[in-house]
Amino acid sequence: MEKIDTYYCRNCKGQRNQKIVAEKKTSGSVEDYIQWIDNYFIIECLGCNNISFLKIYSDTEMTHYNDYGEPDYEEDIKIFPLYLENIDELNHTYYLPQKIRSIYNETITALKNNINILAAGGLRATIEAICNHLKIKKADLSIRIDLLHEKGYLSLNESKRLHSIRFLGNDALHEMEAPKNDQIVILLEIVNHLLENLFIQDKKIVDKIEIVIDKYEDFMKAIRNNISEKQIGEVKSINEILGKSRRLIKPKLFTSFVEELNNEIKDSKVDFLTVNEEFENKYNIVKKPEFTFDF
Repeated sequence: MEKIDTYYCRNCKGQRNQKIVAEKKTSGSVEDYIQWIDNYFIIECLGCNNISFLKIYSDTEMTHYNDYGEPDYEEDIKIFPLYLENIDELNHTYYLPQKIRSIYNETITALKNNINILAAGGLRATIEAICNHLKIKKADLSIRIDLLHEKGYLSLNESKRLHSIRFLGNDALHEMEAPKNDQIVILLEIVNHLLENLFIQDKKIVDKIEIVIDKYEDFMKAIRNNISEKQIGEVKSINEILGKSRRLIKPKLFTSFVEELNNEIKDSKVDFLTVNEEFENKYNIVKKPEFTFDF
């Protein structure tokens, strides 16, 4: 008969019946008066077939007696991989800038291990890393958060929420005051929302819908995406290369982007286009652009 018990499933996001696939039980004693058990199981969720690793530890020092003198046996139960029970971590974190991604992932690890003081500090450090990436480098984090709003990265309400993270992060790091679990959940929701809006959402939809091009690197990405092997040897204007993508760029920005492109061609920083000497505002397509990662 199959052994079935109820444990948390990180895939179903709740308590589910789990089948024990394999087990290894160990036990022993310390100095002849402390007995312990340390049991290991591979378990499979009967709802989604997700596989987890279960560890159950207990010893006689973890036994307590109730008002009737009856023993209550405590167990230390851990399920691996570790998980967040009341909130999801971000998907698509590979879209985040490297330093922000590193701090965020370390913060998630602290949360999964219930290390709330370090997690609160990590959430605060994530905000600092966002400010650094966006080149908002005032010394005081309070001022930097306000500048995130003033420069249009955040709404007023979002900036107020970030101040909440700053307060709890300060309390955790300076006063050694651990935030409560429900506070940590709210703070992580705020950070997830911020990172999703600033770094992830546009990259998720870029191949599905058109978005306004307001940065030179996105202008160059559009050019690369619109040049194919069969166009090598052709002479075209930037408008012709961009095609429908041209409408995504405001005229003033377009002029400055083209000037920067010409400078990069002159400095040999762009090797797939050359300026055509015969026709004004025309370019020779000399090769297919190489794919580059955005990190």
